[in-house]
Amino acid sequence: MRRAFTVVELLIAVVVMLAVIIATSKIFNTASKVSSTGEANADVLQQGTVLEEQMRRDLERLCRDGYIAIQCVAVRNDVNQVISPSANAPLLNPQLDASVILRCDQIVFFTAGTETSARWAGPGDLVSGGGGQQSRGARVYYGHGVQFPSLPNDPTSNPPGSNPNSIIKPIITGVSPAPSGLKQVVPWTWFDPLTYQLGWQFGTTTQTAGPRVLANQPEARQWVLARKSVLLTDDGGRPIYYPEPRNLPLAGTQGPSSAPSIFGDRSYTAAAGSDPSYFQELRDRNRISLSTNLIPSPVLQSGWVDIAASDFGKVRREMSPTLRLQTPLQLGGGAVSLSSMSVPFNTPGNGVAPISWPVGAGAPAWPSGSAIVAVGNNMDTGAINGFSTQRDRIMRGTFGIPATTNISNTFGLLGWPRSEKSVGNTDRKSEMLTSPTLVTNCSTFQVDWTWEPLTGRQTDSSGAVLPVTARLSIGAAPAYAVTPTITTLLRGYEPFADTWPANAEDPTQRVRQQPWFGFPDSGDGTVVIPELQQLGVTLAQDTAVMPDIPRGGSTTDRTNFHMRAVAQAIEGTVGAAANSPAAILAPFGAGVPVRVYTAVFGFNQDEAYTVTPDGFIVAREDYTPWPTQIRITATIHDPRLVLERGREFQFVLDVPKRRKD
Repeated sequence: MRRAFTVVELLIAVVVMLAVIIATSKIFNTASKVSSTGEANADVLQQGTVLEEQMRRDLERLCRDGYIAIQCVAVRNDVNQVISPSANAPLLNPQLDASVILRCDQIVFFTAGTETSARWAGPGDLVSGGGGQQSRGARVYYGHGVQFPSLPNDPTSNPPGSNPNSIIKPIITGVSPAPSGLKQVVPWTWFDPLTYQLGWQFGTTTQTAGPRVLANQPEARQWVLARKSVLLTDDGGRPIYYPEPRNLPLAGTQGPSSAPSIFGDRSYTAAAGSDPSYFQELRDRNRISLSTNLIPSPVLQSGWVDIAASDFGKVRREMSPTLRLQTPLQLGGGAVSLSSMSVPFNTPGNGVAPISWPVGAGAPAWPSGSAIVAVGNNMDTGAINGFSTQRDRIMRGTFGIPATTNISNTFGLLGWPRSEKSVGNTDRKSEMLTSPTLVTNCSTFQVDWTWEPLTGRQTDSSGAVLPVTARLSIGAAPAYAVTPTITTLLRGYEPFADTWPANAEDPTQRVRQQPWFGFPDSGDGTVVIPELQQLGVTLAQDTAVMPDIPRGGSTTDRTNFHMRAVAQAIEGTVGAAANSPAAILAPFGAGVPVRVYTAVFGFNQDEAYTVTPDGFIVAREDYTPWPTQIRITATIHDPRLVLERGREFQFVLDVPKRRKD
């Protein structure tokens, strides 16, 4: 009688058991992957929904007393390998080819309605209400943020020294030392960690001692998408800026609870009394900064406050100032006396007329050679030359990007707010660093815009299209030569066919794909959007979407002729000269595969023309009709990167029209 298994039977049993275990493990592994993928999809879908719903809510409260600025930043995946070829730099997204373009676009606009500060409402807060401050207006930023999770909250050595008023939080403005002079901190910053670290930089001062942390940003799939809302109100804040709060010892230990402005001024490199020079904030409320000095507020960008002592009037005054002239200019033989002038100017300087004034024979000519001198001491001697255009000022004050190459670029891309996923300390004030984070993992954020047909059309009371006394030369360098005998009809944007039927008011309408404007698929010839990533985006001034068709051979009645000039005022000009705004910039030099396109929609949304004292209707150079729709395309990833390439989301937002009461 057998009392045990044979060796063969035991081996067969073991093999069967192993087969069952392997099959079971595969089932569990598949189930685990399905579960992880499901969780990842749910997380990504939730973040995409949050992004769309939040942007829709914000645009519903859009305030047209401010401006809209869209900055499209195209970065090639191998950008850091180009910058540091010998440092074994990684790709931004290791799951994609080196030639793939990542988008770090930004959009800034203003909202009306109640907005609440994210500042923690606890004892010791500078504001008498204990936190939770509210305002009726805000500036809203959407775009990527920069992350410094290891950056200490309270540096042991407060730069630039032992100033008693320098109890501050770290302000991030650069990397020192930096290769090739690329000291700007951007979402794709990567330097050799053995050589380059973050240094506190304030103007010309660099903190070389004390705390230093690695400046490198994470890979693209771990970039954060930020919504930075800044309340436009004055809460008293830092005593060196404002007379309150009364408890100065407490204020000195807590630091500022607001910024003096949403803008900064990099000309403040010398101490002014007890005010630390390194803040580089726009401190003097009576001073109008030069275009060359405008930057975003470093305090706001560094994340410690979300309140600025600005309002819509101050924003407009700084971005499009009206300057009173010390000596009124006599026009038209003394019939008209001009006592003030608003930017933008046409080539600002002495004796050069604003574009909206006729010049030459038969017109009330601008007095050539007359000195333009502003009233008061709110600007430097000869500062008129440094005011540039409204587009240039908005670009610099919002993103830190120069609109022209002949104006020095010290800070470059300084438009990236600090936005953390978490904070590793118990300081409740540090929660301000996480409040802007809207999407925790977003590798691409793209913003495009468009106009609806007939945007910009101007008609008289009978419905006839208005003419303006202006010859618009559209090309590499747009020129506005105002001549009373030459007229152009203000037809507006006409995305129609290439034929004009006889006796028709408008060109033939036919169904076309809706055009989208922004950073063009064609790039600038060096940085080009790969075919698989192209979304049919062109420049608004492109003849493919702005056909220039004369009606019956007319030089006056031509489709899109005026609107192409308007588009160039909004987005710059292709092939611009050194002293003209360019549509596509290379902020780090032609050899670095980073390109920037900026569209600025200023304060004048409705007035396409002005009437001079002698009755001429002249095109206004600051006319920028706002977009009617904005398209968002974003690639979002789950926190554990289960979805290796993430998921792409795309949605279209309607821009509310101005209410006509």
